Amino acid sequence: MKKKSRKKKKILCTCGTGVATCSFISSEIEKFLKENDIEAEVLNCRVSDIEESYDEADLIVSTCQLPPRIDRPKVSGVPFITGNDLEDTKLKILEFLK
Repeated sequence: MKKKSRKKKKILCTCGTGVATCSFISSEIEKFLKENDIEAEVLNCRVSDIEESYDEADLIVSTCQLPPRIDRPKVSGVPFITGNDLEDTKLKILEFLK
C-alpha cells in the first residue's frame, strides 16, 4: 500500500522589516511544527513586500496589520513575542495546516 504524500505547507512570516522579529518567530514556528510532525517551509518578508510574496502561502503569520485584500489564512505573530495567548495561536496554526 502506497503511503499518501502530504504537500509541504508554506508559511509566510511578516513584520515591519522582515528581519529580527520574523527570524525569531520563524524559528519558534519551525520548532513547533517539527514537534507536531508538520512539514513546512517558513519564509520571512517585510510587510511592505507582502503583496509580492503571499500568492503561494498556506498561512501568514504577521506582527503587522495586513492589507484587507490579502486573501490567505492569517494569525497574529505577536503571541510568539509576548507569550499571551500563545497556545491558542499554536492551535490556530495547526487547524490551518492540517
